[in-house]
Formats: sequence, structure tokens, C-alpha cells
Amino acid sequence: MSTSLRDTLVRERYLLRFSWALQDFPGYRTVVRDLRAELTATAAETGMRRAVADLGHPRVLADGYLAELGRPVPRWTTGAVWGALALGALLYLAMAYGFGTLDTLEELGGGTVQRAFLGVTTTFTNDGSSISMGSTVTWQALAVYAAVFAVPFLLGARVWRAWRTTPATRA
Repeated sequence: MSTSLRDTLVRERYLLRFSWALQDFPGYRTVVRDLRAELTATAAETGMRRAVADLGHPRVLADGYLAELGRPVPRWTTGAVWGALALGALLYLAMAYGFGTLDTLEELGGGTVQRAFLGVTTTFTNDGSSISMGSTVTWQALAVYAAVFAVPFLLGARVWRAWRTTPATRA
């Protein structure tokens, strides 16, 4: 049986919220796939909205699965999102600085200026015939960008959970 577009959107929204909350669970994709099949089968009898409502809040359902693990585990996807956002913010700020420098050169009548910061040497040129930014990246810059990604990644992933043990394994 095919489901309507509205039913599909309701089901997939629920499953997206559920899979985000369940990302810590080993093999969670299999659980999501099975739940999708069960929702589709139940919706044929009761309707998709009722089938989704009967499951309750997706976070509560995911917490039930996570409780089976006996301990919290790292949230790698959340860490990757945090790291990517931090790296994106740094790149955005670097580009904003670059465009501001080019605009300043234009207001001053054109020219070329070279700036070095955190291992990146950038040459800005803005004269009547060309506008350009060129950078030379060193290992120090790569280390800064790696740290800007790694710190939010490790905090967002809650990496310390990887070394936590359950009370049963301590005994």
C-alpha cells in the first residue's frame, strides 16, 4: 500500500527526530528501518497520525532503547555538527575580514597589502584592474583549524563517555 505525501512527511519527521535522539545506539539504522516498516503497517489500519501518536515522543522512545545499553555513549554526529559549525564560523570571519580589507584598499585608492595571522600569510590586492586575495597556509594554520574543529567536536560528542564503565564492569 502506498502512503500519501502527508502521511510520509509525518512518518519521516517522527523518524528523523527519533534517529537523532537514537544516534548513540549501536545499529540504530536497523531500528529506524524496522520502526518505519511497523509505522507503515500500523498506519494502514489506524492512520499515520494515530500510529505516530501511539508511539509517544520520539526522545522518550529513544531513551528506552538507550537504557538497554546500561551506560551513556558518545554522540559522534552531534560532535561533528558542533565542530563543523565552529569551523564554518572561523572561515566566515576570515572571509569577512578579507572583504573588509579589500574594501579598505579600494577606499584608499588601491594597492596591495600583506598580512600574517596564525600561520596564514594573505596578500590582498585591489587596484583599478584587479581584486584578489591569496593565502599561503602553514602547518600552524592547519593546527589552529584542527583545534577549532576538535574542541567543539570532543565536547559535543561527549567523548569522555567512551571511557565510562557500567557498575557491572567495575565489580
